[in-house]
Amino acid sequence: MKIKSNIIKNRNIGLIFLLLFHAFYSLKGQSKVLNPKTFLSNVLKNHPMTMRADMRMDVAKAELMKSRGQLDPSLNSNVQQKYFGGKDYYSLANGELKIPTYYGIDFKTGYDLNRGVFLGPENSTPDNGLVYAGISIPLGQGLLIDERRAAIRDAQIGVEVGRLESVDIKNEIMFNASYQYWEWFKAYNILQILQEAENVASQRFDAVKNYVANGDRPGIDTIEAGIQVQNIRLALISATLDLNKTQNLLNTYQWNDDGLPANNISDEIPVDREFALSNMDDDLSTVIESMDINTHPYLAQLKNKLIQQDIDLKLKKDRLKPRLHVQYNPLSEALGSRTITDYNINNYKWGLEFKMPLFLRKERGDVKLANLKIQDTDLLLQQKTVELEAKLNNYITEWSNTLDQIDVYTQAVSQYGQMLDAERRLFELGESSLFLINTREQAFIQANVKLTELVAKNRLAYYSIWYFAGRMTELFPD
Repeated sequence: MKIKSNIIKNRNIGLIFLLLFHAFYSLKGQSKVLNPKTFLSNVLKNHPMTMRADMRMDVAKAELMKSRGQLDPSLNSNVQQKYFGGKDYYSLANGELKIPTYYGIDFKTGYDLNRGVFLGPENSTPDNGLVYAGISIPLGQGLLIDERRAAIRDAQIGVEVGRLESVDIKNEIMFNASYQYWEWFKAYNILQILQEAENVASQRFDAVKNYVANGDRPGIDTIEAGIQVQNIRLALISATLDLNKTQNLLNTYQWNDDGLPANNISDEIPVDREFALSNMDDDLSTVIESMDINTHPYLAQLKNKLIQQDIDLKLKKDRLKPRLHVQYNPLSEALGSRTITDYNINNYKWGLEFKMPLFLRKERGDVKLANLKIQDTDLLLQQKTVELEAKLNNYITEWSNTLDQIDVYTQAVSQYGQMLDAERRLFELGESSLFLINTREQAFIQANVKLTELVAKNRLAYYSIWYFAGRMTELFPD
């Protein structure tokens, strides 16, 4: 019963293997090669996240326009009338143009025309109305900075922050896409290695069965050859599942010009290992010298955030001052062209506004909180600078080391292949065993797989250098 169970198990494994590979290799002849640069350029052009990144600039510019709206001139009018018992109690009419300025000084001009039986003397105007002009000047709080100046300056810096956020988002999405591509590359090329090994092992298994049937080899060789085929097929099943996973993840980065998911990775294949090896002559030595971690878009965002927080701190400190506003409004009767010529310096209206909290607890608390926010951002900036610099240096080392490892493993694969071929010839002459062939073959497969992994690792290290330097998008200029 145990033997029967093993046979059923082996048949099930073989059935799974055949189903998986029939699905994959039936499309292989129709597939086209997807170059990594073509793929990543398409991601930068069509992926929704890159489009969202571009929107950050639009949002920042809209915020700047909104903040500048505080300087827009405004035209105001006000009419109040009261009629009761057939009497015109009062009629108050006012029109005013107010022009705010960036430096906190407000200019205004207006016209008052008031009538009525019960009109208060403070509201009385000449029959032709009263024209006035005026200025409002902050002498205490708001003299050096106020909310509208702070908002405009903050929004101006926000435009640069929006640009940096856009670069940072694109940097991130491009790196993630490159990671998925080279994972796909690794899974696909490992699958090719195992598929070729399976073909060779299967042919050898059939040949051994013929040898055994003719009495040229002992029966145990059939089991030895069959185990090798089973081991490779088990590895193939796992490799096929890995390829399917990487294809599904890579599909999430494929979008067409209409902003819709393309989902066409199943019709494409990555570049093969030989192509990748022949295109690894990108010398980063001169580029690395020019890579300054301090220009990373994320760190630049933090630096600009510090500037914005410093503006907020200055505004909070300004509120520790007393509020003192002086208004002066020259007055003149509305008499056409005589309005200006008949102006008398003694005709004016003025006002003074003063306000000063006694304990300033709210204001002092705001200043303390603003200082703590600056300290927090500064500490975060120091931490992220050290982290990014360490990661950048690590990937520079990894990129250099994997190049050396690739040279070693390229020779190792060639040498393992030579030893395997020699062992096969000895086996055909009856001077070797299947055990030695299987051992040589496993070593050859492992070296081949390792070389593929190293190529993918080197490519990921290459893109990681650009990513941690914050310059991924420079590889794919528009």
